[in-house]
Parts: sequence; structure tokens; C-alpha cells
Amino acid sequence: MLFSILSLLTGASVHRTVARAKRNSIFIALAVLFLLTAYALTVTAGAIWLAGIYGPVGAALFLAACALLIAIIALVAMSIINAREARRARERRAAVESLATVGLGLIRAQPLLTAGVLAAIVAANLVGSKRED
Repeated sequence: MLFSILSLLTGASVHRTVARAKRNSIFIALAVLFLLTAYALTVTAGAIWLAGIYGPVGAALFLAACALLIAIIALVAMSIINAREARRARERRAAVESLATVGLGLIRAQPLLTAGVLAAIVAANLVGSKRED
């Protein structure tokens, strides 16, 4: 009974969300199609204009060199971002490991203090669980 009520309540919102996602994906696909068409026509117009200046082979080579340069710049930017992200992950991992090392050192150096803290945590959890019941 409860499941059927929940499915009725959430079913309408799920259907609306799915319908909205389908509609948005159709419009995004149309926009991407026209953006790619505009890009292709711009490159074609540039090739025709450059062919008048440098000839057809020179224009094709110039556009190929520009595309290669843009691809290299994108790959370099990606590698820089990935290296920065890897460095940050290493720093986070090192920070967690140093905290764990300090914690283990404290446990070895102060076993009674550690036992007292653990007993307090367990007692707090037991008292808290009785209050919730």
C-alpha cells in the first residue's frame, strides 16, 4: 500500500523529469547540429578566401596547421590540468597518511588515554541509542 502511494507521488515527477530530459536532449542535439554546420561553413568560407590568396594547396595546409595547433594546445592544457589534479590527490593522500601516523603514534604512546577516549565514544553511542528508542 505504502509503495503504491509513493509510486503515485513520485511517478508523476519522474515522468515529468524524463519528459523534460528528452525535450532538452532534442534541443541540445539540434543546437549541436547547427553549431557543427556553422563551423563547417566557416572553415569552408575561410578555405575559399585563403585559396584566393595562397592557392588551394596553401589554404588547405594553412587550415590543417591551424587545426593541429589548436589540438596540441588542447592536449597540453589537458595534461597540465591532469597533473595538477594528480598533485592535489597526492597531497590529500599524504595529509591523511600523516594524520593516521600521528593517531597511531598517540595510541602507542598513550594507550590508557586512547582506551579512555574509546570508552567515552562507546558510552556516548550507547546512551544516544537508548534515547532514540
